[in-house]
Amino acid sequence: MQLENLTSFIGTEVKGLDLREPVSDDDFAVLRETLNQRSVLLFRGQRINESQHVAFSRRFGPLLGHVLTQFLKKEHPEVYVLSNVSENGKPIGNHKEGWNWHSDLSYKAEPSMGALLYALEVPPVEGDTFFASMHAAYDALDDAMKARIRHLTATHSYANYYGKAFADRNPLTPEQLAATPDVVHPLVRTHPETGRLSLYVGEDVVKQIDGLPAEESAALLAELNAHAISPEFSYRHKWLAGDLLVWDNRCTMHRATPYDDNTYRRVMHRTTVAGDRPF
Repeated sequence: MQLENLTSFIGTEVKGLDLREPVSDDDFAVLRETLNQRSVLLFRGQRINESQHVAFSRRFGPLLGHVLTQFLKKEHPEVYVLSNVSENGKPIGNHKEGWNWHSDLSYKAEPSMGALLYALEVPPVEGDTFFASMHAAYDALDDAMKARIRHLTATHSYANYYGKAFADRNPLTPEQLAATPDVVHPLVRTHPETGRLSLYVGEDVVKQIDGLPAEESAALLAELNAHAISPEFSYRHKWLAGDLLVWDNRCTMHRATPYDDNTYRRVMHRTTVAGDRPF
């Protein structure tokens, strides 16, 4: 196994592992420590099936489903499908998902620890994914801003995100709304394994910074989001079929980018690892 960093702050490519085979405990310990330090792992050229994807994902912790149950694989409901493809007149996966900067499931009381996204079919151009290090973004703030935000909280809202991102779709059902009530999280969270601090912000899903007037809240949130996604803290991943990306949601944000979805197919499988309450 060889490790090669992708940028100064975030991302490491892992070479020499075939994930169709079990990863040894020693190698996995290195992977876990590298994820804690670098936040994103890349495995290229994999040829895993759903069972192997789920088995490797479970090494990182218990797996979660998704509120949009219509896009879960029947045989492996841990696998959530992202795709623009339709079969028999029905979409096989969620499309135009995650085109804003976010951390997965931040609208949950216990957001996910991380995710593993596997590329089955990708367009030859565009459709990239950006990742930003929230550790690096927090570290780069001046002392006055760190002191200002250190103990603030923010409200995360799936209903708010869905209403903005999917205004052209049917509204959430009462059951989906009941499953995703608004939650409050710290604006600066502590990584439970390393103790490092990071920003915990996002676009659309973060409805407000609590305790501030609406205009001040919106202005501060916009300032922090703009700072967090600076190119110096970011990695842009250009997908190839067979890529598997693992990321730590506790200290990153990411967003997908558009592509020519009338010409090209895109099929991605994602598993989501359970986490704990931010503190």
